Amino acid sequence: MNTALRRTTFDDFVRLLSQLTASVDLWLLGATGFLLWTGLSVLHSEQTFGYYERQFDFLIAGGACLFVFSRIPYRFWVKPWVIPVIYIGNLLLLVAVMIKGHEAQGAQRWLSLGPITLQPSEISKIVVIFTLAAWFKRFPVKGFFDIFKAAAIMLPPAILVFKQPDLGTSLTFLAVFMGMSFWMGATVADVFLLASPGLSLILNAVNLDWWYYFLGGLAIFLLCFWRVRSWHFLVRILLIVAVVGANFGIGVARPHLWGHLKPYQQKRLTSFVNPWSDPRGSGYHILQSLIAIGSGGVKGTGLGKGNQSQGAFIPERHTDFIFAVVGEELGFKITVLVVVAYAIICVRALVIAFNCRGDPAGSAMAVGLMCLFIFHSFINMGMTMGIMPVTGVPLPFLSYGGTALIVDLTCIGLLQSIHAYNPPPKRDVWSTG
Repeated sequence: MNTALRRTTFDDFVRLLSQLTASVDLWLLGATGFLLWTGLSVLHSEQTFGYYERQFDFLIAGGACLFVFSRIPYRFWVKPWVIPVIYIGNLLLLVAVMIKGHEAQGAQRWLSLGPITLQPSEISKIVVIFTLAAWFKRFPVKGFFDIFKAAAIMLPPAILVFKQPDLGTSLTFLAVFMGMSFWMGATVADVFLLASPGLSLILNAVNLDWWYYFLGGLAIFLLCFWRVRSWHFLVRILLIVAVVGANFGIGVARPHLWGHLKPYQQKRLTSFVNPWSDPRGSGYHILQSLIAIGSGGVKGTGLGKGNQSQGAFIPERHTDFIFAVVGEELGFKITVLVVVAYAIICVRALVIAFNCRGDPAGSAMAVGLMCLFIFHSFINMGMTMGIMPVTGVPLPFLSYGGTALIVDLTCIGLLQSIHAYNPPPKRDVWSTG
């Protein structure tokens, strides 16, 4: 009798625990918690600057946003009367930054609203994801030219952010847009075509022979795989010629486009190719970051004991280059876990999007959030290791910054909301063996 009672009690406990955690993605919260702990631990080692105390205050505000957004049904943010309000409000904030924003390090990105200082470009990432999700819900991509209709939504905030100037965030919009477009019906050939102008610029700058081969390969690829192959052959040829011609024109115009970048942006790109060409100038960031990561070894030097980080050899070590501090002071073991944590967040976002495939808005929103985390983490960690140019993109949950941290935690809250309202199939019968 006692054995049967204990088994019944245990079954009830398991069932209750399942009900309590059914609406919570524990993997998502666990990975986020680990990244927050890592970031705060590194900032705590720099007590003299007060970054830890301020970041902890931001964490409290971000945690509140995570909870609130996880409880609000995500469908609220894509309602027809909500989208215009937040989209226009976002554009007004970006315009206000250009008029009355604060300038720091050559960029005008911060806006003071009374006692609050915020970075509207960070908020605009979520607004663009909301707007694109609402658009794709009504108008999924059924043809190539449908992509350009959605691009018209993304371009205004992207251009305003680029003018601040903030190249990294403007590229984030592009990455989010391409990922959401692909998920909602665009083909691989469509995405490759959209990315081809950027590839043309890079190859034209690096090697002209490679650029010519790329143009020829692009024409052959589109002829074989582009979705317009069902059209009349002459129309297909004309479209492909137009695409290749546009890529050729962009490559030829590269010197003129280069002049539109700020001097510090030009130096960042040139130092990425060869940081040793100016080791005390534009290449200093990358070289010091590589030295820090390499000196950390497997176990690290210990929190607050890094020669590069504590000696202030790493510029912006609390924001853009915080991953280099993690590598030096916490070592290879923790850096691997950091990468795994980001992978867990992105995989869980993809799983949530798949479980929500019956609701295009929620599925597209989850994919947009996944692309946001992938782009930020890959670009930031890549630039500290010298495999990506320095763009000033913060590392989610680790880099110091109030608006960025609150936005990142809000994104986790949105993923939790999508997960809660689109749960995976559950077992009806529990068995303890």
